Parts: sequence; structure tokens; C-alpha cells
Amino acid sequence: MSDNLEPRPEDVLPTDAEWERLTVVPGKRDAYVKDLYFRETWADVAERFGDQKLSLLHSVAVMNVKPDAVVGRRMKPILEFVTRHGFLPIGCAPFQLTRHSMRDVWRYDWHVYPVDRLTFSTLWYTEVDILLFVLQDLRPQGALPASVRLAQLKGSSVPEKRTAGDMRTLLRPPNRFLNFTHVQDEPADIVRELGIFFDRPERRALLRDIERNLGVDRSADVLAAIDRLEARYPAHDLDFEASLQRLERASAVSADNAAKLRALRAAGGRTGWEDLCAMIDRSAPGAGRWDFIAVVSTVLWYERPDPVDLLPAVDASRWTRTG
Repeated sequence: MSDNLEPRPEDVLPTDAEWERLTVVPGKRDAYVKDLYFRETWADVAERFGDQKLSLLHSVAVMNVKPDAVVGRRMKPILEFVTRHGFLPIGCAPFQLTRHSMRDVWRYDWHVYPVDRLTFSTLWYTEVDILLFVLQDLRPQGALPASVRLAQLKGSSVPEKRTAGDMRTLLRPPNRFLNFTHVQDEPADIVRELGIFFDRPERRALLRDIERNLGVDRSADVLAAIDRLEARYPAHDLDFEASLQRLERASAVSADNAAKLRALRAAGGRTGWEDLCAMIDRSAPGAGRWDFIAVVSTVLWYERPDPVDLLPAVDASRWTRTG
């Protein structure tokens, strides 16, 4: 019987030379070669683009907005920013993060989060549908992949590390949690994260659209997708004080607890999830979900002491040296 069995197919994986054009991060190759999402999507990319797959992955950047960008109405300013910096919108796709997909996307970053922040992240990351933008770099800078150039323009999640021209600085994030956007850091991350966000039929359709729309300005279609998404969700100011006042009016938080929260914020203090849930009754009639998110994101513990990076950050200068 064994003589009649077909040989077991081998995965099509990047060659040594291809890995050098996918990542410059030490350890990422060893991690991703075993990663189910990377392997699945790499097979689709190789099938669709063949020998042009590395050129394609260097010429496009992929970014997705976060739920706070949807209700905070930052999607159009994000689109305006990237086009002003030489990125052509060639497509977009709606999707929703789940408890599992959000953890897989940031598998190598979120180990520094305390359990309280993971609990809170599950609430707000899954609150609304979001959009993924596909952007073609019309102003390439030497050997720098489009994704790396866009990641540099995005700005840090840490306010003290931002500069005046960063995207996040211009978007005015209300706090360190709600920072509106995520950019896939380098070509290897594009491959892996498309596998996390989309099932194979959706992913293949997106890759087909990317191939068809290279060099085509799809700004009008992306703006229409933004309008459709915004029509589904009311706008929110994401402001701590305004949100706390609305929660007070809804009797979701007492005057005493509201005063404690204001004092905590004024002192730059942090507290835990259970304490916040004890102070704010988010099940109270009229209590706004995003009012709760705006208040909690301002005063919740955001990091535990763990200095070890599971994977180092992308060093753009290493990409420059590879060119």
C-alpha cells in the first residue's frame, strides 16, 4: 500500500538570499520559519508573484488602523498623512481583530503587558471592525523597504520618543494605549500578519487585488470604505474628562470615585483592572463603552518589568547597509 502513496509535499520556504531581503532582525528567521501564519502566506505570495515576490514585498507597505482610530475619526487623517509622504493607496480590506488574532500579531511584544492590560486590550481591540491599508511606495529610499520607511514615519507608542513630524504626533493620541495605527515593520512581518488577519480565500483575493492595482490610485475606494465603516460607529472624543463626566451623569461612577480617578490621572498614577471595574459600573444604563475605554486607558497599569525583547526592534540602518 505504501508504494501507492504520493510523496509528502514540502513547504516552499524562503532561501537564504530571500531571508536577507525579508528581515534584518536577529532571531526572526528562526521564529518565522516555524510560524504557521508566515508559512501559509509565503506559499500564497510565492504562488501569486513568483520571482517578483521580494520586489513586491519591498515596494508595498501594509498598515492597519486600530479601533480607536475608527471611533476617533483618525482614518482620513492617516490616509492623508501617508499619501503626503509618497505612499499610493492601492487597496484596503476590512476585518476585525479577535482575542486570539491580537495576541498572535503582537506575540513578540506583549510579553511585557500585565494580565490587566491583556484583559483590557481584549475589550477595546475587539470593539469595532477596522481597516487594513495597502500602500505602494512612490518615493523609495535606496534599499529601504516601504514597510520600514513607513514604520519610521509612524512614530513611537511612547509619547516621549515621538518627534514633531511623526504620524502619531499629528494624530494627537489621548494616551499611550490609544495610538490609532499599526504598521508591519518589515517585509517578513507583512507576510506573517496577512496570514493572521485573513483566511486563505480572503488573503488570496487581497493579493490578487494588489497585483492588479499596482500603480493605480485607489484613494477614492479607500475613502468610500472609511465612510462605510464610520457610518456604523458613532464618533467619540476619546477625552478622559469628557468621558468621566458622561459616566457620572449615567450614574456609572460616583462623585467620590470620579474624584479619585481625576486625582490619579493628575498624579500620573496607575491602578489595576479590578479596581477600575469596582469604581466604574460599565453595565449601568447609559454607560458608554468608549467612555469606559477612554477613562481606563488613561490610568491602567501598562507594563510589567521585563527588559528582555523576545525579538529585537527593526534597525533601519541595517537595511541601509544591505543595499
